[in-house]
Amino acid sequence: MYVAITVKTGLTDPDNVVKKTVKYLEKNKCKVDLCPGTCVLVPNRKPGLDFHNPYDLIISFGGDGTLLRTVQYMKNFDSMVLSINMGRLGFFSEGVGKHFEKILDKVLKKKYYIDKRMLARCTVLRGKRRAFTQRALNEVTIARDALARMVPLRTTVDDLKLTTFMADGLIVSTPTGSTGYSLSAGGPVVSPKVDCLILTPIAPHSFTQKPIVLPPTSRVKVSMSNSQGRTYLTMDGQTGFHLKDNDVVKIKRSTKTLKLVRLSKNSYYQTLRTKLHWGGDLSGR
Repeated sequence: MYVAITVKTGLTDPDNVVKKTVKYLEKNKCKVDLCPGTCVLVPNRKPGLDFHNPYDLIISFGGDGTLLRTVQYMKNFDSMVLSINMGRLGFFSEGVGKHFEKILDKVLKKKYYIDKRMLARCTVLRGKRRAFTQRALNEVTIARDALARMVPLRTTVDDLKLTTFMADGLIVSTPTGSTGYSLSAGGPVVSPKVDCLILTPIAPHSFTQKPIVLPPTSRVKVSMSNSQGRTYLTMDGQTGFHLKDNDVVKIKRSTKTLKLVRLSKNSYYQTLRTKLHWGGDLSGR
């Protein structure tokens, strides 16, 4: 098995979980490439990770942010991705670092299944030039900076006018991202088994502008004017791009999907209850 390892930026690993993982994988005849951050935790190793390589498995040590950052760098989406929690929430994770051997043993014995997740593809057109393009697992966010006024966001779906959002911004999320920033802004929780795009305005001026769920084939276009050059595009909270007036942001379903490694058949709803405390009894709080 050909394996790549990424880690949370500045990760401290007092129990040497990452180092032990590398040793365990190589003992089991796996070829392992490390990112620069991983090499800090594994002495005498040089970085070899290249996201163009056809890895069988990419292991992400950290929290959800680490996985999202890894997805931003990925080029080959035939690779499976396994998240091992070294952070706080670990919504995507399949266990904590101290259980790495048990987790990897299941993977090496092929005792897992693949959870395919929809990705969004975002492209920024500046005139006739493509100025930016990237994929997102959670969401694409168009938002003003801290000092700007509300931004008029002219939005079309399949080249048909939807509305002009007068708001602090607009979130276009996947079902996976429905429990992230979109949820905080008032968007719905959507099962990842439902392919769709979710448009959630951020603090809209009009009370009638509510989130809307669109078919997965939808082609969303957003343009702006009079933004005073203070509008930014953010992908999964990881990659940023400064937008200018008259830029056109195009968002649609990506032709690629993310292959998350799952070790158990725990339902999505159980994950909501245990990790987001969704629908919990608050009477004793």
